[in-house]
Amino acid sequence: MSETTTGISRRTLFSGAAFGLVALGAGGSLAGCSGGGSAATISDTVAALPTYVPITKGPKPDLPGNDKVQPVYYSYPEDSELFRSVTRDVKVGGTTTGFVVTYAAPPPANNSFLDYIGDVTDTRYDLTFVPGDSFDTKFATMTAGNDIPNIVEFLTFAMPPRFPQLLDAKFSDLSEYLSGDAVKEYPNLANIPTPSWRSARINGKIYGVPEHRPPFGSVMICRPDLIEQYTGAEPAPKDKDEFFELCKAVTDAKAGRYAIAGGGGSSGVDWSYDFIGATFGVPNQWTKSDGGKLVHKNETEAWLDTLSYVKKLWNAGVFHPDTPSLESAKAKTYINNGTVLMHLDGISALLDITMPKGIVTGGIVPFGADGGKGANYQGTSSFSFAALKKTTPERIKAQLRLIDYLSAPFGSKEAFTLTHGKKNVHYTGSGPNAALTSAGEQMINASALYRLGAGPQVLNTAVRIDEQLRQSHKWQVATQDMLLTNPVDGYYSPAASSTQSASQAFNSVCNDYVLGRTNLAAVKSGVTTWTAAAGNTMRKEYTEAMEKQG
Repeated sequence: MSETTTGISRRTLFSGAAFGLVALGAGGSLAGCSGGGSAATISDTVAALPTYVPITKGPKPDLPGNDKVQPVYYSYPEDSELFRSVTRDVKVGGTTTGFVVTYAAPPPANNSFLDYIGDVTDTRYDLTFVPGDSFDTKFATMTAGNDIPNIVEFLTFAMPPRFPQLLDAKFSDLSEYLSGDAVKEYPNLANIPTPSWRSARINGKIYGVPEHRPPFGSVMICRPDLIEQYTGAEPAPKDKDEFFELCKAVTDAKAGRYAIAGGGGSSGVDWSYDFIGATFGVPNQWTKSDGGKLVHKNETEAWLDTLSYVKKLWNAGVFHPDTPSLESAKAKTYINNGTVLMHLDGISALLDITMPKGIVTGGIVPFGADGGKGANYQGTSSFSFAALKKTTPERIKAQLRLIDYLSAPFGSKEAFTLTHGKKNVHYTGSGPNAALTSAGEQMINASALYRLGAGPQVLNTAVRIDEQLRQSHKWQVATQDMLLTNPVDGYYSPAASSTQSASQAFNSVCNDYVLGRTNLAAVKSGVTTWTAAAGNTMRKEYTEAMEKQG
């Protein structure tokens, strides 16, 4: 599936800092959505983020984790190792309606898994499953009407236009229930790391419960086995020159093999900007100057240095020639068959269980262009958040108890139930030998209850891919101290959601420069045009929000 502004692709799904999509704090938008109303007033108050209280019970991981690095479990724990994370009855009652994205075929209407979990959680589930490629338009239709489900999934990497107004008008402010120590009433929610909650705090208010992801942005996925075969060593470049030499060493155009595949899309060409830009010191969207002024990445010398380096790589022939129009699915195929040895993707791409047997991918550890410390853009740390339709305080508390149950951590009895269903109906066996039946395969993942609530992600897969898990963990450990935040994350700029055309125009100029169609003077002129059309207004609004909210 190609990446577009009107559909949610797998590439966008995996990457928290995908090129062409403005970060959450910058008001990223999806064409076709409508929240209605004029620009929201920037709030002068801000709710404290929920207190982080990690759950330390449960089975010991094979490789340890922390609030950034995901722990590794090569197999599911024995039943005797599981612990109970919910000690009270959920008692939701009635029917729970929901609106969630799906990337799989929907479950059958006669769904014994949802019926079983409904009995456990004292509610009947009536969920609307929306394919990713039509999520934005169906979301707009749903929110435009008055028939909003109890729980609605907001995709944090692609928020709809005017989302603060939409949330304020139709969804519950959960700040009093979740802010600070209040979240301790729901222990599994308190177990969600702090960075994930930032995506659910909109214009100073907490509007939902996040579906956790590790905080890392994009990863330069690579084939370490083939790179070692062609160069005699695993890939470990320490500066821009070593990376350039690596790219040349593994490229053989006559054999149809290239170092890197970028990707094309309606927002522009992704020349691995998130990786190469971070190498040259390009900020994660925005940064603050020594005088405290907000400066956008487009306005930095580091961005010009990045473009010049990308142009050098393109001229050297190390990018796959189809990069300007290459679809992400095709790039994945190229990685699998060795046509390309590096490709920018999200961290979840390291857990692909569909790869041919024997193929293992890894990640290039970031480095500084001149040999200093590398950087990785911190993403939203969440895939989405579950927002609750406006209702009574009693109903809000009941729904939060439900989401607390659904957010049970790996290694708990509740998490096992949510991923395996009922014994001898949805699975057979036990512990690491538990296997889903055909009914379980058909219903559990497709039911998408994890979109309403899920525990922090760990590195574990139903199909054992130990080396893949080890590679992902190794990359996370090496990168955990390199995370580069965006200072405007969590703040609101009313103008930010209307900058798409200005950004696309600037991206087009940058692409023309890389391809040799124009010169650096045109890029500098493009910076001036973009700043006047979008940058100055966003800077003013973000500065106001930061001054008000602290």
